[in-house]
This record gives sequence, structure tokens and C-alpha cells, in this order.
Amino acid sequence: MKFVRGMIVVGAGKGDFSGKPRPFLIVRSDLFADHATISLCPLTSVISGTNLFRVSLEASAETGLFRDSEIQIDKVDTLDRNKIVKIIGTIPITTMTRVDDALRRWLEL
Repeated sequence: MKFVRGMIVVGAGKGDFSGKPRPFLIVRSDLFADHATISLCPLTSVISGTNLFRVSLEASAETGLFRDSEIQIDKVDTLDRNKIVKIIGTIPITTMTRVDDALRRWLEL
């Protein structure tokens, strides 16, 4: 399976915040598309409204989400590509721009 930046995938995460299969947004550069691991941000349907480091995402056919969600920029994770179960959607380019801004802010880049 080819995984590209901006895809929403379902993966079997790890750790306190993502131990169950859940949706993630791929944030890793496509320059590393063949790498064994993928950097992603988990999604949650618990809306915090913390827009400095969370990006809102509407449920739609494009995203493949059934509930409005937030992209948890503050919980960047890396998974082995074999932990990705399926691709469910993509995000609009305007949302990816907001994700990029939030990642730069969170990581102080």
C-alpha cells in the first residue's frame, strides 16, 4: 500500500493515547514514502477547541470520518507501516496548510 502525506488512515497505535485502532493523519514527507515507519497525528472526536495546536476536521465523504474531529498535533506518533490497517480518506489542502502551521508552532520550527 502506498501511503502519502494528507491521507487519513486507521492504524493500531501504541502508548497511552493511541493503543486502540484509530484514525491518524499522515504528516511524514512523501520524500520518505518507502521508509519502514510513518509519522502521523491521531484524530479524536473529543473537541477541545485548542486551535493553537489542534486542527478541526469535518466529517465528510472526503475525510472518511463519521464525526467531526480534531487532529492532535500535540501527539505526533510514528508507527511501522504494517500497523496501518486501511486508508479511509484525505484532508483538503487548506486543512493540510493549517496542520503544517500547527506542527511548526508545536515543534517551534
